[in-house]
Amino acid sequence: MDKPYYPFRPISSIPTLAKTLGIHEVLLVNLSNKIDDSYTEFLINVKGKDRTVYEPKHELKRLQKRINHRIFEKVQYPGYLQGGIKDNNNKRDYVENANIHCEHKPNIIISIDIRSFYDNIKSNFVFLIYKNFFHFPDEVANILTKLTTFRNKVPQGACTSSYLANLIFFNSEYSLVSSFRNNSITYTRLLDDVTLSSSKALSESQITASIKEVIGMFNKYNLKHNNKKTKVETQKNSKDSFKITGLWVGHSKPKATRKERRYIRLLVKICENKANTDIYSEEYHAFWNKTSGLVAKLTRLDQSNHKDLRERLNAILPLYDDKSKNKVIRECKIILRYNNKVSLSIGQVDTVNKLIGKLGILSRNNRALSKIWRTKIRKHFKCMPTKKEIWQ
Repeated sequence: MDKPYYPFRPISSIPTLAKTLGIHEVLLVNLSNKIDDSYTEFLINVKGKDRTVYEPKHELKRLQKRINHRIFEKVQYPGYLQGGIKDNNNKRDYVENANIHCEHKPNIIISIDIRSFYDNIKSNFVFLIYKNFFHFPDEVANILTKLTTFRNKVPQGACTSSYLANLIFFNSEYSLVSSFRNNSITYTRLLDDVTLSSSKALSESQITASIKEVIGMFNKYNLKHNNKKTKVETQKNSKDSFKITGLWVGHSKPKATRKERRYIRLLVKICENKANTDIYSEEYHAFWNKTSGLVAKLTRLDQSNHKDLRERLNAILPLYDDKSKNKVIRECKIILRYNNKVSLSIGQVDTVNKLIGKLGILSRNNRALSKIWRTKIRKHFKCMPTKKEIWQ
C-alpha cells in the first residue's frame, strides 16, 4: 500500500462530527470560533536556535487529542511514512526509518529536508486533506481546519500537527514512491526529512532528477527544500558520514557511530566517578538520567555493549538523602489532601504520577518507608483516571 487510506465512511455533518468527538455541537462551534485565544505562545531553544511553539490550552488540547484518536489514528499509513504516527503493530521512528534503508544495503544516500515545514503548511492545504482525502463535506472540513491550524498554518506544539504533516502529500507522494521503487530507489519520510537510497550506483543525472522530483512535489504545496541540508553520500567515500536520521547505515542494521559509542561509555565512567561523592545531588540525578537515556538508545539499536553499560548504571542508581526524603514525604501529605470524590485535573494527575515516581527512587535505599506512602497514595487515588482517559 503506497497511498494513505481512511477505511470509514466520511463524517457527513457538524452534528455527526460533534458526536464523533464526544462534544456538544454548540461547544464545538464556539471553540472553533475562538481559536485566536486558545493557544499559549512561547520560545524554546533547539540546537542553538529559537523556535516558536504554540501550546493549545486545555479545552482545545483535549479536543485535538480526540481528533487524533477518533480520526487520524484510524488512517492506514504506508510504511514509507515514519514519524509522528501512533502504530501499535509497527515501530515508526528514526531507527525504523534508517532500518528500512539498511535492509536494501544502500550504496548511495540522498537526504532532502523541508524548510520550516510546519510553519509553511497553510490552512488551504489542511482544508484539502479533510475535503479530498477524508471526503468530508466543506462545513466539516472547514471546522476541522479551524481546530487544527493557527494563524493560517499548522502550529508547532499541537498534537494534530504531525498527522497533518504526514498527510499533506496524500495525493502526490504515493506515485513518487512507486516511481522510485521501479528504479530501485527506496523512499522514506520522517516528517520533514526525506531520504532516498539505492543499492545500485546512480549516475549524476539520476541523482539530479531524483532530487528534482522530490523538490517538485514540495513546490506543489508551496513548500521549499533546505538547500544547505541536501546531501548525497556514498558508502565508498570515507569522508561521508553515511548516516540516516543520525544513525550509521553502512551495516545490515542501523548503528550509533563509533564516536557516539565512545562518548556514551565516557559518560557512564563519569557517572561512576560522580557516584562515589555525589550520588544524592540533583546534578547527579540529572546527569545519570541523561546517560541512561543514551544507553537506552544503544539498547534500542541492539549495540553489543548496551547490557554491560546498563548493568554499570544500575549499580549506581541516584538516591535521596534525608533532606530529599523529607521533601517527598511533605509532598505526599499535601496530595493526600486532594478531594478524591471529585475528578482530578490533568495537572493533579501529573503531580500524583510524578510523586509515585519519586517514591520509586526513595525505595532504592528506604523500601519500607516508600511502600507505606505508596500504599496510602494508591488507596486514596484508587479511582484516579489515566491521562489517556482524561484526554479521550
